Amino acid sequence: MIGMGAADLRYMQINITPETGEHLPGRALLDSFSSIEFLSHISNDQDGMRCLLRLEYDAESAMEAEMPAIQILRVIEQSTNAALVEAVATGPLPRIFAALEHVWWVSPTFLSHEGFIVTIRGTSASLRAARKGVTTLLGEKYKIKLGAQTAHNASFLELLPKKQRTVLDQAVKMGYYDRPRRCTQRAIAEALNIKQATVSEHLQSAESAIIHAYVLER
Repeated sequence: MIGMGAADLRYMQINITPETGEHLPGRALLDSFSSIEFLSHISNDQDGMRCLLRLEYDAESAMEAEMPAIQILRVIEQSTNAALVEAVATGPLPRIFAALEHVWWVSPTFLSHEGFIVTIRGTSASLRAARKGVTTLLGEKYKIKLGAQTAHNASFLELLPKKQRTVLDQAVKMGYYDRPRRCTQRAIAEALNIKQATVSEHLQSAESAIIHAYVLER
């Protein structure tokens, strides 16, 4: 196996618009879910990419709907508007990456009505192979961002979804991460005119993305 410490690991972020990804089977998931967030990669197999996903929905009945492109193996936790699941992503896009070595999906990677954002980390050679596979699938109609961002690099924070970044920025501004803390999640929620539960969810997701990337960088 390649020595990861010596490898030239880089980031690549792919932005697929709803129009470009209209023919992908995963697009139909948005008939049931408002967003699907990739949290962590577990393994690759012949069926696709095994991973942890966070599904957001308006009604719990969405969990009973047909789910093209993902096969749920188990529901880890579920609430009235979200579920944490272990699943296999079986669509053509995750299969491209499941077939490659030394390349991984990382946070932020999510599907929403605004499009599909995929953030990838791996060796330069693997990223080139991944880009070739994505181009074969989608043509040239997608945006791409390349770099060597790290979790402690301000440019990495720009990869966070806009809502997570807004909440995180407000938390930092109000002293939530100071010691001792100078504000509560309720105060952040009031400042942004959103629910405290939403603040908690966005902060947890942002912190998970940053910590996950930091561990990979070490």
